[in-house]
Amino acid sequence: MMKQSNRILFLDYMRGFAVIFMVMGHSIDSVLARDVRVTDGFILYDAIRGFTAPIFLFVSGFAFTITTERRWSEFRTFSKATGKRLLKTVALFLIGYALHAPFFSLEKILKETTPALLEQFFQVDVLHCVGASLLMLQLMLFAIPSRRVFATIVGGLASAIVLASPIVWNIDFAPIVGSFFSPYFNQTQTSIFPLFPFACFLFTGVVMGHFYLEAKEKGQENRFVKSMLVLAVVVVALGIDFDLLPISIYPHHDYWKSSPSWFLVRIGIVTLVCAALNFVKRLPDFAHRNLVTLGQSTLLIYPIHLMIVYGSAANYGLMQRIGQTLAAHQAALIGVAVLVSMLMLTYLWNYLRKNYFVPARLIQAGLASTLLYNFLTRPW
Repeated sequence: MMKQSNRILFLDYMRGFAVIFMVMGHSIDSVLARDVRVTDGFILYDAIRGFTAPIFLFVSGFAFTITTERRWSEFRTFSKATGKRLLKTVALFLIGYALHAPFFSLEKILKETTPALLEQFFQVDVLHCVGASLLMLQLMLFAIPSRRVFATIVGGLASAIVLASPIVWNIDFAPIVGSFFSPYFNQTQTSIFPLFPFACFLFTGVVMGHFYLEAKEKGQENRFVKSMLVLAVVVVALGIDFDLLPISIYPHHDYWKSSPSWFLVRIGIVTLVCAALNFVKRLPDFAHRNLVTLGQSTLLIYPIHLMIVYGSAANYGLMQRIGQTLAAHQAALIGVAVLVSMLMLTYLWNYLRKNYFVPARLIQAGLASTLLYNFLTRPW
C-alpha cells in the first residue's frame, strides 16, 4: 500500500506545478497585450501552458485510483465515503456552472438570458470534465467487482474515446441531446474541455494508478517507473509517426484538439513528467512546502483566481479593469502577484481550519449562504 508521504510527493508535486502554470497562465492571459501574442516566445510559452489541464486530469485519475483501491469495498456500495465523493462531484458541477453564469441573479438569468449567453453558461470547463469523468467512473465501479477488470475496462473506454474523437467532433449534438449536454461531446457549441478527448487524460491516470499500486505492492515500484519512462517516449514517438503517415482513416478534423496522434504526444509527455517526479525524493523545504500546499488546494484556488483575473457575474476582474494591454514583463509581474496572493490565501485558510475549525466552517457557511441568498433574491 502506498505511504502517505509518497503520495504527497508523487501527486502533489505534479499538481502543485500545474497550479503554478494555471494561475500564471490565466493571469498573464487576462492582461497581456495582443501584439505580444504573435511572438515566437509566446507561442512556445502557450504550447507549454497547454499541458496544464492534461496534467490536472491525469493526476485526478491517478488520485481516484489510489483512494478507491484503498477502500475498494466501501466505494463499491452506497457508503458514507461514496456519498462524500458524489457530493464533491456535484460541487464540481455547481462551481463550474456558477463561474460561467451570465448574471448574478436567478430572476435575470430566467428573464434576460439570450441564446449566446446561454451557450456561454452551458460551456464545459475543466471542472465539468473532471466531474463528468468521475461520475462515469463511480457508476462503473458499482458494476465491476475486480480492480484489474475495472482498470482494463477504463483503459478500453479511454482508447475508444480517443479513436472516436475526430468523428465525434464533426457531429452537431445539439439537435440530438440538447444544448445543455452537447458541449460535453465537442466544441460545436462553446466548450473548452469536452469529454472527447479530454476525459481520456483522467482515465489514463486511473489505469496508470492501478498498475503503479500493483507494482508497489510487489516491491517493484522503481522498475515500474522506469517502464513508464520508456513507455512515455514510445507513445510520443508513435504519436509523431502516426501523423506522418500519408493516409488517414478520419475525415477532416482539428489536429490540435481532437487528433488521436496529438493525444498520444500529450499523454506521453504527461506520463514522462509523472515518471520523472517519482524519482524526486524531496525538494528543498521551501519548494516542498509551497508545492504541496498549492497541490492540495486546487479546488479553493481554481474558482477564486478565475474570478480575480477574468471576473464573473458578481465582480469585475483584471481583464475588465486593466484589459489586455500590458507588456510581457508587466503581465508576468501580475501573474506572480496573483500566484503569491493565492498561496497566502491557502495558508490562511489552512491555518483557520486547523486552529479554528468551527469559526472557519461558520465563515464558509455564512459566505455560501449570503451568496446564495443574493443570487436568489436580486432582481438585477
